Amino acid sequence: MRKFLILCMMIVLTIVLAGCSLFGSGDSEDFAGGEPIAEEFRGGWECEETTLEDPNSYTGYLHLEVSDDGSYSMYDIAAGNPGIEGWLEVLSDTELILHIDKTVDTDIPVEWDGISYDQKMKYCFTDDGKLQITYDDGHKTSTLVFYRFN
Repeated sequence: MRKFLILCMMIVLTIVLAGCSLFGSGDSEDFAGGEPIAEEFRGGWECEETTLEDPNSYTGYLHLEVSDDGSYSMYDIAAGNPGIEGWLEVLSDTELILHIDKTVDTDIPVEWDGISYDQKMKYCFTDDGKLQITYDDGHKTSTLVFYRFN
């Protein structure tokens, strides 16, 4: 019986180790999060009803969640549909790079159609505590405005 238990444990361990080598630790080469991000970014954010530039562009369905390590998930909170996820790299007081993890199901908000998987964007925190993130493709500017969700 003891030999059987040892054999079972070895099989389970082999399967677990094989899974780790096949799937890694959950981090892809493309996902390099892990650096602590400023506290002002952390937490849950809801998007305002429209973009700053276009009152006809509905964005109130978006939810943004930013973790301590800079990883984020932005998704359709109303329908539960996937959106984008990855990590934020803050470059300065006004610029960040929005890294999008290529290994997950991605549905980029229409307002940001055309962004790259490593997109430099402008951001600011307003006096009333909102977070504005702006994508500018050279022809069109689109700013999503988020407020804290508690």
